[in-house]
Amino acid sequence: MNKTKKDNYKNFSSLLLNWYDKNRRSLPWRALPEQLPNPYFVYLSEIMLQQTVVSTVIPYFSKFSKKWDTIDQLARADFEEISSYWAGLGYYSRAKNLHETAKIITNDYNSIVPCDRRKLLSFPGIGNYTASAIMAIAFNTKSNVVDGNVERIFSRLYAIDEPLERSKKYIEEISEKHLPNQRHGDYAQALMDLGSLICIPKSPRCSSCPLISYCKVGGTADAKIYPKRLPKKIKNNRYGLFFCLINQDGDILMTKNNNRGLLSNMDVIPSIGWYEEGKNYFSKSPTFITKKDSLLGLDWKILEKIIIHIFTHFKLNCSIAIAYIDNNDISKAKIDNKSYRFINSQNLQKLAIPSLIKKIIKYLQDEKIF
Repeated sequence: MNKTKKDNYKNFSSLLLNWYDKNRRSLPWRALPEQLPNPYFVYLSEIMLQQTVVSTVIPYFSKFSKKWDTIDQLARADFEEISSYWAGLGYYSRAKNLHETAKIITNDYNSIVPCDRRKLLSFPGIGNYTASAIMAIAFNTKSNVVDGNVERIFSRLYAIDEPLERSKKYIEEISEKHLPNQRHGDYAQALMDLGSLICIPKSPRCSSCPLISYCKVGGTADAKIYPKRLPKKIKNNRYGLFFCLINQDGDILMTKNNNRGLLSNMDVIPSIGWYEEGKNYFSKSPTFITKKDSLLGLDWKILEKIIIHIFTHFKLNCSIAIAYIDNNDISKAKIDNKSYRFINSQNLQKLAIPSLIKKIIKYLQDEKIF
C-alpha cells in the first residue's frame, strides 16, 4: 500500500468519526462518550441484533438488562423465565445460546466476558461477526466488523457490480484496509450508524453523507441499486396442522417444544407436518386427519381458515384442527404426558409463546373459538 492510499484511508476514518461524534445514535447498550463500554451489554445486544433490527431489539434489551443487569444474574436465571422475556423476538435458539454462554462465562471466566476472539468463538451462538463486534465495541480492539450496513456502504463506495452474494469476501478485504489505528469501537459503530441513518437501502441520503467524496455512485440515481443482488428465490411453501384442544373451562392445550426445530424451548400448540426431523412434510394443506396423525386419538375438525406465517426461508400455511374435551375425558385421552398442559387465556401472557402461535391464538379468540 502506498502512502497516498494510507492517507486516503486515514482521512476516510477521520471524516466518518467526526460525523459520528455529532450524529451518533443513543442506544441503551451503547456507552456514552468518554465512558467505558459494558462488555455484557455489548454481548447481550449483539446476540439480540442477530437477524433483528435495532428498533425491535431496544425494548427487549431494556427488559433483559433491567431484569438481569449482570451476566452472572442471567446465568443463574431460570430458562423458562428467560424464554418468556424473549418471546416474540424470534430465532429462539439464540435465547438458549445466550443462557448457555452466560453460564460458561460465569463459571469458567469469573463472570468476565473474555477479551479473546478465539475464546469468544468457542461459545454457543457466537460466530465471526459477533466475535468481531464484541472485540471492537467492548474492548476497542482492531477488528473488521462487517454487517449488512457495512456491505451496503462499501458496495456503493466502490460501485461493486458483482452481486452481494458473490462479493462478500471482496467487501471484507477492502473494508479491512480502511480500519483506523484507534477508536476501533467507535469506528465500527459509526459505520453501523451511517448505514442506518444515511446510506439506507432504498433512498440513500447522499447529500448528508460525510464520505460522499469517496463514493463512486454517491449523489447519483445509481446509488440505490447497490448492493446488487441475485434474483430472489421464491419461498418454498410448507403446510402445518395445529391441534387446538379446548377443555370445558375454555383452556387450551399447550406443550413445551424442548430443543426441537425452529421454535425450540418455546410454549407451542401441538402441530405436525412442517418441521419434524426425519418425518415427511405435508405436500399440501390437509383436509382430513388420519387415525395415525390424530393427536391423542380424538375426533378433530379442520377449519377452513388457513393462517399464513412467513419465516426467513419458507412460507408456512397453518391449518387449524379443533376438538373439545370434557374434564372427565382427559384420562381417557391419555393426557398424562408432562409436556402437555391446559393453559387459560389469562396465563398465556406468562409463557414464552412465539409470534406464530400468538397469531393462531388471536384468530381463535377473535372467532370466539377459545
